Amino acid sequence: MSEDLPNSLQPAMPDPADVASRTAPSAEAPTGISSLPKEATAGMSSLVKRRSILRAAAWGGGIAGLGGLAGLAVRRLVGGNATHTTAKSALGAEFTYDVARFQTSDPALLRYEEIARFPVNLTPPRNLAVAADGTIFVCGTGGIRKFSSTGEPALAIPLDQPVVSLALRPNGEILAGQAGKITVMDATGAVVAVWSDLPDGLLPTAIALTKEWIFVADAGNRVVLKLDASGKQSGVIGARDPARNIRGFVVPSPYFCVRIAPDGLLRVVNPGEHQIEAYTLDGDFEVAWGKWSFALAGFCGCCNPVSFDIFPDGSFVTCEKGLPRVKLYNSNGEFTGLVAGPEAFPEYLQAANAGTPDSLGSGIYAVIDPLGRVLVLEVVGGTVRIMQPKAQKP
Repeated sequence: MSEDLPNSLQPAMPDPADVASRTAPSAEAPTGISSLPKEATAGMSSLVKRRSILRAAAWGGGIAGLGGLAGLAVRRLVGGNATHTTAKSALGAEFTYDVARFQTSDPALLRYEEIARFPVNLTPPRNLAVAADGTIFVCGTGGIRKFSSTGEPALAIPLDQPVVSLALRPNGEILAGQAGKITVMDATGAVVAVWSDLPDGLLPTAIALTKEWIFVADAGNRVVLKLDASGKQSGVIGARDPARNIRGFVVPSPYFCVRIAPDGLLRVVNPGEHQIEAYTLDGDFEVAWGKWSFALAGFCGCCNPVSFDIFPDGSFVTCEKGLPRVKLYNSNGEFTGLVAGPEAFPEYLQAANAGTPDSLGSGIYAVIDPLGRVLVLEVVGGTVRIMQPKAQKP
């Protein structure tokens, strides 16, 4: 959990009875679209049954639970050398994982290379966004910082309350997500409006925009809010509704991301289920992909991925905490390569093993800029890395 947020605004933990009713998948369960069990379709219309079987992934993700699996993902580092390669568990041998083989990436899988890195001067940073001209915005405790596309400081907007998410309007306005409200600012940082007439416990961890609508991932209430251009709530997406084939979002920690995909659908991470789900703008569930696994094709820990973005061709970049990885998937959710593996984040791994406040609760965030570069924000290091696609060999 984030030390920046009051306890009353921390996301609710999943209902233990609900968690117990779900079946955790095998660590090597098949990737891709899963279907509903027979009992889940009882009483549904034939249309819902057909959509459930053909498009649903809703019930197969499972909880990689028992609270501590994220901690199993990191070996201890002393002076850069591994001193333990197996994470021990008091639960028994069946819960002990040898994670050494997941700490080093195959160079052949690395599709990007770092070309620049710059500090963001926020303690800690929490999220980032990129404008159409490549300008980079980073938010966190202390406010918002604006940088050029190459990382030169351009503007500092100090704010007393931490900012946990950002979105940028075409007219230059900045939407800043803060606990309990969304603050609208002009391009200079002057406050234009404050939207506080929103659900109690609001924790807006991601904001996505269309020409007409604003979608807010509310980790506090575990739903996506649909707002009009003036900030008035128009609907809720993702609230548990078995009759509509919607299982609800499992959000054990304050990481919950939403994006608008090129196909016009919403993509929302269901972190406790280790999947990315697709919804229409009216909230109809369409399809989902993802699985629990320490292996590269899946997402490990209690709740991953913590953030993602979508390329113009519909493919994905995802970020994981615990075992820090920035990965690539095609539009069908099939793993295709790495932007950065765990070995790229030694400070993160060291902090995690030292048990500092910036340990496993610290996330990694990524956005795609107009040039197709991946901008990676590392909370522990307080830096943004500019990752460029590697040149293709002839």
